[in-house]
Amino acid sequence: MFGARLGLRLHVVSAAVGPLRNMKLLAERCHLEIASLVVATYAAGLSTLVEDEMDLGVTLIDMGGGSTDVAVFYDGHMVHTDQVPVGGNHVTNDIARGLSTPVSYAERMKTLYGSAVPSPSDDQEVIKVPLVGEEDDGENQISRSMLVGIIRPRIEEIYELVREKLEPTGFEKAGARRVVLTGGASQLTGVRE
Repeated sequence: MFGARLGLRLHVVSAAVGPLRNMKLLAERCHLEIASLVVATYAAGLSTLVEDEMDLGVTLIDMGGGSTDVAVFYDGHMVHTDQVPVGGNHVTNDIARGLSTPVSYAERMKTLYGSAVPSPSDDQEVIKVPLVGEEDDGENQISRSMLVGIIRPRIEEIYELVREKLEPTGFEKAGARRVVLTGGASQLTGVRE
């Protein structure tokens, strides 16, 4: 056989060998066998996207606790992956630091009262905030708009970082028509908007 040119289009995801060995060893100690390894965004894409989305082009944003993962699907394949080292835990830490409250209460406030989009009633709603190191009587009261004012900039930062990661690759146009949000942090009110 003769040829003038041989080409290959390849998408490689690399990982450190040590953590992979540790996960394999952990699974074996539990008497489990690993069938194959896949990158988390690919697994998230297979579980959340429909076939037409993958064919026509979609950007999947998986907003986890410690990081936000991005995957672009086009022509039925995952064509790009990347990661932003900011996630839902950063929002929680911002609340804890900004309001001087324990992280557990910050997570609770984020879940119950948090939003990335302000509403007209935010100034009237009052939230009790326990202070760090104080006993039962050490509480502060804030308006919900103050909580939104802490959450919104961090969510905007996450989206800006995702955009900055996609721009130099050229894949922002392939998946730009449709974005699918998944992961725990995407459940926060107003993140979609």
